[in-house]
Amino acid sequence: SPPRHPTHEVATVPAGAPPWVTPELIEHTLRVWQPFYEDQLISEDALEIIMSVDRVSDLLSSGGRHETIRSTSSREQP
Repeated sequence: SPPRHPTHEVATVPAGAPPWVTPELIEHTLRVWQPFYEDQLISEDALEIIMSVDRVSDLLSSGGRHETIRSTSSREQP
């Protein structure tokens, strides 16, 4: 059978998104992340993903100045 393609129209940028979020970025995010989700993702989902990645990027680039990241493998045994 032919490959399935999402049947969404051109993505729109949700209200409240930063000015650097474009319809193309929303569409790209939907294409990349949709295979990992059972439910059909929408533009608002893509924006949430984009903003989460942006926060992680900010945290990593800050060198841990604001928060300490603890390794899950360093848990103390009860």
